[in-house]
Amino acid sequence: MILVTACDRKNDEAILPRGQAVRLIRHDYYADPAKPTTVESTYYLYDPNNRIQKIITHRPDGNPDSQLIFHWLNPTTLRVEQYYTNPPWSATRVSNLPLTLYSYTETVYNADTTIKERKTYTLVDNKADYRSSSWFTYDANKRIIRRDIYDTSNRLTSSVSFTYDNRGNVTQGTESPVYEYDTAPNPYKPVRIDAEISWFMSANNIVGIRSVNPTTGMENVERYRYEYRADGYPIRMIYPDGRKEEFIYNQ
Repeated sequence: MILVTACDRKNDEAILPRGQAVRLIRHDYYADPAKPTTVESTYYLYDPNNRIQKIITHRPDGNPDSQLIFHWLNPTTLRVEQYYTNPPWSATRVSNLPLTLYSYTETVYNADTTIKERKTYTLVDNKADYRSSSWFTYDANKRIIRRDIYDTSNRLTSSVSFTYDNRGNVTQGTESPVYEYDTAPNPYKPVRIDAEISWFMSANNIVGIRSVNPTTGMENVERYRYEYRADGYPIRMIYPDGRKEEFIYNQ
């Protein structure tokens, strides 16, 4: 697996900062504790500026399942293309199908690197079909505190607000659980710049998810255990049910 791809001048001129020295290059997911050798691996590839350029996931049989390609159209516009071998909505899996483009987003950044707008498209009969637009509100620390999604008629279809702790972690979104964190660096944050979910937006790693059953009022807390390198980066996350994830870095 080649971890650095060819130079692209548009990537060189991208408005986002160059990537950091320590980078996630592989993530292994063990979905079944009873089958410890069954693993789904995700690879992270970077351009010469250490910015993420491709994320590709392989099924346990070694065949590709999905991939994201990050491509700068110009210094302030990032297109992220989503490919699958099988339709993402399908419950059945067919082996040995090629990766096919199903959707993409185009994100326009402001001069201060905050997001101005993110548009979503799906492929219909091999033609791009515009589906929605997301707009973001930031606080003084350039953290997203609100996301509004509009449909093709510019009607507001959904909104979500985010609250943070003093370390830059999303503690809660609208109608979502409460998240608790460790103090170690989150390996996903520098690479998953395409998503607005707590696992990817936060500076640290989720160690607890606290939720309340709306019917019974009972509180439930899920705990995640981590093992760390000497410099603090996580090397393993263990789920309450025994599933686990392992993280491999470039150094």
